[in-house]
Amino acid sequence: MRPSRALVAFAGFAAVALAADSALRARTKDFPSLSELPATPFMLQDVGLASGGFRVAAADLAWVQVLQYAAGSLSAMPADRPGRSYDDLKTLCQRIVRLDPSFHRAYLYGAGILGWFRGVERPEEAIELLEEGLRRDPEEPLYSLYIAALAYKRAGQADRMIELLESTFDDPQTPSQMKAILANTRKARKEYDKALGLWERILDNPNDASQHARARLQIAEIEGLLRTRKP
Repeated sequence: MRPSRALVAFAGFAAVALAADSALRARTKDFPSLSELPATPFMLQDVGLASGGFRVAAADLAWVQVLQYAAGSLSAMPADRPGRSYDDLKTLCQRIVRLDPSFHRAYLYGAGILGWFRGVERPEEAIELLEEGLRRDPEEPLYSLYIAALAYKRAGQADRMIELLESTFDDPQTPSQMKAILANTRKARKEYDKALGLWERILDNPNDASQHARARLQIAEIEGLLRTRKP
């Protein structure tokens, strides 16, 4: 079973709404060849839309389908292999960014799950996705920052990793699901005051609405933990 389905689903609902900003996203004119699209059950859909002049719309639809996949509701995709949660996530994110290389959120969302979700943690795939972002969308600084954070994680330098990632907490490009990961990391380390502060910031941010229900539950739970810890 994939970890934290509810968390991903909540993130997905907000991200679907955020996908409506497609008209505002910076779009690159240097689109990759359609021959670079990964093989998926959606190949005919992608090529048909892109060939008809709807490449950006194809990327937006592919984004919605990634969120459906992450929430476990994309029936067109094969089941994950045993021990390989989110087995096709990198491929589906690459599908998006090869339709529209400026789709920042796809690189970061995919890397966040692949690099930090408990039970997934395939940092090499996260780095491959982020390195593709550096090549195709070099103006986004968060790709390099996430790569550095993954390097700290692999080196066992958790404090430096958390500090680096938290420096991006208020960046508009930071996925809500990454903020939740950070808050949960603080909680797992029993740093309840810091975890509480992060969840409160998530709850105060309208752009993180996908995580608000979870934030309320976590805030109540952590406040209970803090009360029992006090003498």
